[in-house]
Amino acid sequence: MRRTDKAVTVAGHWQGHDVVAKQLTSSERHWVRRFAHEVAAYQAFAATPPPWRTPRLHYAGRTMLIIERLPGAPPHTDRYPPRLPETTVTGMIDALTTFASWQPPPGPLRAPATDWPARIRRYVAAGDLPADHQQALLEAVAGAPVLFGHGDPLTSNALAIKHGPLTYIDYEFAGLYPGGADLALLGLWLSRHDPDTEQRCAHTAEVAGYLRGYQAMRVLWIAREQRLYQTLFDTVDDQDHRHWLDDQAATAITALRKAARRA
Repeated sequence: MRRTDKAVTVAGHWQGHDVVAKQLTSSERHWVRRFAHEVAAYQAFAATPPPWRTPRLHYAGRTMLIIERLPGAPPHTDRYPPRLPETTVTGMIDALTTFASWQPPPGPLRAPATDWPARIRRYVAAGDLPADHQQALLEAVAGAPVLFGHGDPLTSNALAIKHGPLTYIDYEFAGLYPGGADLALLGLWLSRHDPDTEQRCAHTAEVAGYLRGYQAMRVLWIAREQRLYQTLFDTVDDQDHRHWLDDQAATAITALRKAARRA
């Protein structure tokens, strides 16, 4: 089904069930930890079922994970997909909103996904974020509610079916995030070819009461994308995308600055 530099995923059968098997192929400490975290996520779902459908866990080892194969297919596999059908966008936003409303059980899923203040300071020190906005980012992240999030809501990590709710798989990065983090990331990826989706995601966050968290996380996610583009994607000569990211960064920082003044 999929082969990356960290894992191979195949579809098959296990004791009479349709399953997906994921084999970890990387020995890098980061991916070993992410794999173990994903196993822990499925174990937590089995112990405390969330209000959305999750694959049943059939087997988990140190480098092998076998889960139920859910119906559906990813809406797209590109990081920045083309404009998607309205029903798909709505399904993705609804799924992320449901994640944020769930209280995970004690364990790995109730831990912060990362140390956001430390990341902010690291980005500022590296020149990826303007130093005069550090305090505004720190305050916005600290003031946002801490909610459960998927952490990697790519369209390739979603399953859409014709008649039924869209659901997500791949919980390597699931955990607690500042409110609006998932929506900010989804809005960034989808808005490359459908700018209206970012406004929809922002409105959803505003209605839920965590617009400032959304704005801060949007700034941080864009900075991360710029860092990734300069390192992982440096072989791709796409000046349009580079300029688009720069424009998005300027717009996001302006929105955060205005919110900080109002606060």
